[in-house]
Amino acid sequence: MANETTVKTRRSKGDGTIFKNNKGRWIARYNRKGMPPKEFSGKTKSEAKAKLDEYKFLVQAGEVVNMKLTVDQYATKFLHYKSQQVIRKTLKQTAYDRTESIFEIHIKPHPISRILMCNLKSADIQALLDELQPNYSYSTIRKVYLFLHSMIKYGKAEKDFPKTYDPFINVEMPDESAVGVKTKQIQIIPDESIEKIKEVALSYKPDGTLSYRYGPALVFMLNTGLREGEMLGLSKNGILKDDEGRKSIHITETVSNVKNRDKRISKHYTQIVTPPKYPRSNRIIPLNQEATKCLDIMLDTYGKHQVREDFIVCTSTGNFPTSRNIQETLDRILRKCDLPHYGVHALRHTFATRLLSRTSSHQDIKAVAELLGDDYKVVIKTYLHTDSGGKHDLVDQL
Repeated sequence: MANETTVKTRRSKGDGTIFKNNKGRWIARYNRKGMPPKEFSGKTKSEAKAKLDEYKFLVQAGEVVNMKLTVDQYATKFLHYKSQQVIRKTLKQTAYDRTESIFEIHIKPHPISRILMCNLKSADIQALLDELQPNYSYSTIRKVYLFLHSMIKYGKAEKDFPKTYDPFINVEMPDESAVGVKTKQIQIIPDESIEKIKEVALSYKPDGTLSYRYGPALVFMLNTGLREGEMLGLSKNGILKDDEGRKSIHITETVSNVKNRDKRISKHYTQIVTPPKYPRSNRIIPLNQEATKCLDIMLDTYGKHQVREDFIVCTSTGNFPTSRNIQETLDRILRKCDLPHYGVHALRHTFATRLLSRTSSHQDIKAVAELLGDDYKVVIKTYLHTDSGGKHDLVDQL
């Protein structure tokens, strides 16, 4: 006759196992893929079975946090899912790089990363955000918030966490006025400085070569509002001409700096060609005379592009210039003009502001938004501000 202490009652797959241990207590054991083993004990077999059945019901209802992983460990799973989205082209590589960077810099080194997901509380998340508040911008803090929020949303969709699991229930983002690093104001180049920049940027050396290789590209940006990546993605195939011979440029691609994930290559970053940042950024921009002049100079000056023959802007060796190449060229031009520092993106802001100063209707503002490849509301919020003097003038007309 078999010894009762070694006999296990065999049940159907997925039902769990019930047996009596050598101390005389009944043990109910439950194993499920993706979950740690779970055991329940009782004085009687029916007591142990009742505990097992209750637990199984909670599992099936999605009410058990079934991944006993730390925040760090679960973030690894979440980032793997995001990396697969990049492969499927439902997420841009640049977006993945930013997401990964937020985790590596702000979450992984913090004690929150060692907390089990099943033990994560609102107070833990709030403590992290509160520690960031004095030293970072609202944008950075919000990205940390969104990383954790998106990770938990993913976990609930995967049924790794129960439906009732909500460690964000009492978490508050700080007000933008309360953070230690304020959002940078956009840079607008004054009209009188623009003319100096254009003159120097389009100047030539005594031997007939350009004084600044990317000078025409910078002036082109001043007249088109292109983002830097869109300027690098300019294509000969995108040059359009209407019946009157006027040229336009069709923006269909952008060049982005992304982390190099090929271990065989020593470079930390590489440049890739992708569709524009937003669907609305795929647009046609008519060229004024100055932009047309700059385009012609670039076509005549820049040689064969090594990445793709139809690309226009390139280094002397036929590669994409880097962001540093472009910024250093602008810095040299600004020093020559005895002007303060401006980032390359200031060219886009300046283009937008100058256009908007000439608008007289909502339809005009909508046209500016379309030229920028931006949302109408974003353009209003970013560029249109009234001063108190203008308000006084309005009420005085009543």
